[in-house]
Amino acid sequence: MSDLVVRRIPFEFPEDLQPHWNPSKPEWSQMVNGASLVMPYLEPYLIQCIRKGLSHIDDPELRAVAKDYCAQEGQHYRQHKRFNDLLIEKGYPELREHEEEMERAYARFLERRSLRFHLAYAAGFETMALAVGHWLVDNRDYLFGESDPRVASLILWHFVEEIEHKNAALDVYNAVYGDYLYRLYGLFYASFHVMALSRRAYRTMLRRDGTWSQWRSRVRLWKEVVRFFRQILPHMVRCCNPGHDPRTIADPAWATEWMAAYRDGEQSVPLLDTHNLRAPLTSAAAHA
Repeated sequence: MSDLVVRRIPFEFPEDLQPHWNPSKPEWSQMVNGASLVMPYLEPYLIQCIRKGLSHIDDPELRAVAKDYCAQEGQHYRQHKRFNDLLIEKGYPELREHEEEMERAYARFLERRSLRFHLAYAAGFETMALAVGHWLVDNRDYLFGESDPRVASLILWHFVEEIEHKNAALDVYNAVYGDYLYRLYGLFYASFHVMALSRRAYRTMLRRDGTWSQWRSRVRLWKEVVRFFRQILPHMVRCCNPGHDPRTIADPAWATEWMAAYRDGEQSVPLLDTHNLRAPLTSAAAHA
């Protein structure tokens, strides 16, 4: 009863993988690494939020979609955890403290916050994630060109699935509560909470790199941050419409092509050719 596909892709993260996986954009590499560090704590929380909401939902179709959403998110955070452990081993032991802080933060949410907050947070994050997914896909040449194909494939796989399950968390929130103003609160709270956690992590990595205090590096970093907000904020503003429905946002053609490539490859997906990210996915010779 659900159109979502739970993909169990065996990504490989060998020892030669470098934290600066996009050598021409080290600041961008660390921004992505910082976001990745959050996923093993954010996404289990989202899963628990949605599972709590399921006890208030009778619609069998929505229940099926919500369960597949949780299964997709479970695959995401497990893959990110493997990637993150490799990053930390590459010379960023301070990140373990960040992981402990994030684990405590989401545990406090579950202990102290209401179901209404949980579902609004989940719907809010997924609204932002949809915008990020479109941005990553539309700008994949700039963001991932000439980068390590294993990391590019991981990140774009994740956000193609964010595009695919774009309406799941919001549908659960609307079915249980549907309060418009509180939905907006969840959108901005979740978005800026996750961005703050990511920033703490990538700031730590840039300090370890010795570039946080270098003005040239800081300028490059702020250019990436400005580029991100210029593309994301208009989408978030559009989503503030009381009648917002993610289904009305057309999926990028490349994301649809990616999903078809996975189906063709059964339990694998073509490893992206980061020298030519406009190449047809089904023509890729190597697989993750």
